[in-house]
Amino acid sequence: MRVKREDLLRQLESVQPGLSPKEIIEQSSSFVFKDGYVHTYNDEVACKQKVSVNLHGAVQAKPLLEVLRKLNDDEITIETKDSELVVKAGKRRSTGIRMDNEIVLTIDIDMPKKWKSLPDDFSDAVGIVQHCAGKDASKFALTCVHISEDFIEACDNAQMTRFNTSIPVKKDCLIRRDSIKHLTALDMSEIAESDDWIHFRNPSGLIMSCRRFMEKYEKLDPFLKVKGEKATLPKGLAEAADIAQVFTQEDADHDEVSVVLKKGKITIRGEGVSGWFQETAKSTYKGKNLQFLISPKLLIEITSKHNDCIIAKEALRVDGGKFTYVTSLSQEKEKTDD
Repeated sequence: MRVKREDLLRQLESVQPGLSPKEIIEQSSSFVFKDGYVHTYNDEVACKQKVSVNLHGAVQAKPLLEVLRKLNDDEITIETKDSELVVKAGKRRSTGIRMDNEIVLTIDIDMPKKWKSLPDDFSDAVGIVQHCAGKDASKFALTCVHISEDFIEACDNAQMTRFNTSIPVKKDCLIRRDSIKHLTALDMSEIAESDDWIHFRNPSGLIMSCRRFMEKYEKLDPFLKVKGEKATLPKGLAEAADIAQVFTQEDADHDEVSVVLKKGKITIRGEGVSGWFQETAKSTYKGKNLQFLISPKLLIEITSKHNDCIIAKEALRVDGGKFTYVTSLSQEKEKTDD
């Protein structure tokens, strides 16, 4: 069958959040084709999208994606032969990728019948909040984003963000940060609930289902009560953070920049395996030397939307309209190159 290469590639890329980089479950690193749909499932995320090929079976995702990305033909031919998926481009190029005809991956999860509209700012909310979820697996709840009817929030015990928005859910729940972070790029417009999952759907028909957890989440309201000196974060911090993350993103587990507040100035620094970047700017701050760590992407979001803050002895708070960000502060001096 002949298909448009870019259409097929876009359909397959949309279900990537459900793939597992390592095959922890059989066929969890594969695209599973069945009844005109492509499915992925890794136990915590399940994705389903209509696809422009009528196939039945499981194909390793990585080689198929790489082949489709490297070809430059507008149209390609897809067929199956001798347990292989064969991709042909023109008369001279063809490739075969092993295909399992038997589907063993779980793709039939409990799906909802009723869908509700998501608020327009839902993607923004997830995009800002998820950066504050922790990475310590021994503190499971802190590795999640907490979703309630009135807000979305996350905390790693050093910083937190709450974004006020109306989410049509019946019960509060937790979703792993590594699952929900994918929603920011998928333009989700609807939500639904089932016993073990929260489901999201976008206008193209893509359904992404995230396993939900009902563990107790600590109330964060006390941490929002920060009273102190008003200050302004320089707008240029966003540009500095963008450059600094060239180095910090080399280590996904420590993708943070340090921000040092001194009388009259503020310094941002990012370090990685291959180097570092630092920038100092003028500030209205007049207190003692303080510092904190923050994701460069979150710092970009905060300073580009709202740069007024309140600084107390042990915490900094930024009120960005619908969202509030709070981080703990340390009085230890940061080592910087002046």
